[in-house]
Amino acid sequence: MDYLFKKLTENIKSHSNVILMTHKHPDLDGMGSAIALAKIIESFKKEAYVVYPKEKATSSVEKAVAALNKNSIIINFKNSAAISKIVNEDSLLIVLDTQKPQLVEDSKLLDKIKDIFVIDHHTNSSDHIENTIFEYINSNKSSVVEIITEYIRYLNKTLDPVIITILAAGMEIDTHSYSLKTTENTFKIAEFLTRLGSDLILKKELLQVSKEEIIRRNDHVKNSYFIRDNYLLCDMGEEINDNVDLAILADELLRFDQVEVSFAVGKIGPNTIGVSARSTGKVSAAVIMEAIGGGGHVTDAAAQFEGKTNAEVIEMIKKVVMEG
Repeated sequence: MDYLFKKLTENIKSHSNVILMTHKHPDLDGMGSAIALAKIIESFKKEAYVVYPKEKATSSVEKAVAALNKNSIIINFKNSAAISKIVNEDSLLIVLDTQKPQLVEDSKLLDKIKDIFVIDHHTNSSDHIENTIFEYINSNKSSVVEIITEYIRYLNKTLDPVIITILAAGMEIDTHSYSLKTTENTFKIAEFLTRLGSDLILKKELLQVSKEEIIRRNDHVKNSYFIRDNYLLCDMGEEINDNVDLAILADELLRFDQVEVSFAVGKIGPNTIGVSARSTGKVSAAVIMEAIGGGGHVTDAAAQFEGKTNAEVIEMIKKVVMEG
C-alpha cells in the first residue's frame, strides 16, 4: 500500500490540476472517495475537480452534497462540459471505483487527458482503461473508501467530520452493513473513521430511504421468480432506479431460504440497464457478470448495458446460468 500512496502523492504534486471521476450513477463509495480525495489534493495546494453525474444522482449522494453545502464545505463539482474547459496538458485524471472505460461518467475524458491513475476494488477485468500511468486494483478491499481512508491514515491527515461521515456511509453501503466483502482491515478502517469523527446520526440520515421506497422494494420482492433452482431474479420494470436500489433488492432476495444467487435487473438511466448480482459464495456472482460484460466479487457483482431492454439482459443472464 505504501507504494500506491507514494505514487499517488507524487502524481498529485507533479500535475497542475487533478480531475476526479467515478462510474455512472455513482454511489457514496465512488463519490465519497472523490470528495475526500479532492480535499487531500487541495491540502497539497493543487486544484481538484470532481466530475458530477449528468443524470440524477442517487439519493445518498444528493444528501451528502446537501450536507456539504449546509456546512459550507466547498467541493469543486463540475459537469463534463465545464471539466473539458479546465483540462490542460498537465492535468491528472484519477478514476475511482471502476476500471472499465464504458462505465466511467465521461469516457471522453479518457481520451482528452493523457495521464490517468486508476484505483478500484473490483475483480480485475480484461476490459479495462488502457494507457494508465498507474493502476491499483485490489479485490480484497471492501471498497474504494477503505483504500482512501488508508491514504488519509498514511498521510496522517484529518478531514472535516462531515466528509469522514460520508466515507463511513460509503463503506457501509458497499459492504451492505458489513455483511459482504469484509476483512479484519475493513473493521479497523471503520473504527478509524469513528475516531476521526464519523457522526452516527448524519450517517443514518445519509442511508435512510423513504417509506414509499420500502413499499416499492417489497413489491419488487413479491414479483421475483426463479430462473433455475436457487437462482432468484427480479425484473424491476420500466421505472428508473438508483444503482443502490438494485443492490439493496439483490441483497433482500438473497435472504430467502435456499437462494444461492440473486439478480436485480432494472433501468438506471433513460437508456441504461443495470444488473446487481449477489451470491452466498457457493457460486461466483463475478463469473456470471463477467460472462455478460460486467464484473465484481464472488459474492457481489454487477453489469451495465446501454441500448438494451430488461428482457434482453435477462435472457443473457438466463443463458449463462443455464449453461453454467
